[in-house]
Amino acid sequence: MAAGGISSQGDDLAGLFDASPDPRVHTSAAAELGFLLGLFAALAAPFSVMHALALAASILGIAFGFVGLATTSRPNVAGGALTPLALLLAFTAVIVVGLRYFGVDTAFGDELLPTLGDWLQRLNAPFLPA
Repeated sequence: MAAGGISSQGDDLAGLFDASPDPRVHTSAAAELGFLLGLFAALAAPFSVMHALALAASILGIAFGFVGLATTSRPNVAGGALTPLALLLAFTAVIVVGLRYFGVDTAFGDELLPTLGDWLQRLNAPFLPA
């Protein structure tokens, strides 16, 4: 205890954290990877140029999503909300690409390519040499 009957705050906090019964919790890497791959697949699926990458990313996203479901069932592993979202995004991308192979035109992002190209060109113009 310090002068005046007050203990130092640093010692109290260190003791509190050392005595804490909460275990160390970490986020599942499989859940994070599944979410990122599913998100990429869902964003790439509307573009016909990206269908192969979208399909590959969605298959990997589904695999990592199921591994994430298994790992997040443990008590010390977080990421339980990422895995269903990863599976939803990945399965949506598979459906969009699959419909394209069945003859349904799902490449609604192709009309956006000229607009996106113009935006990128305007954004890059100040940095390009004259």
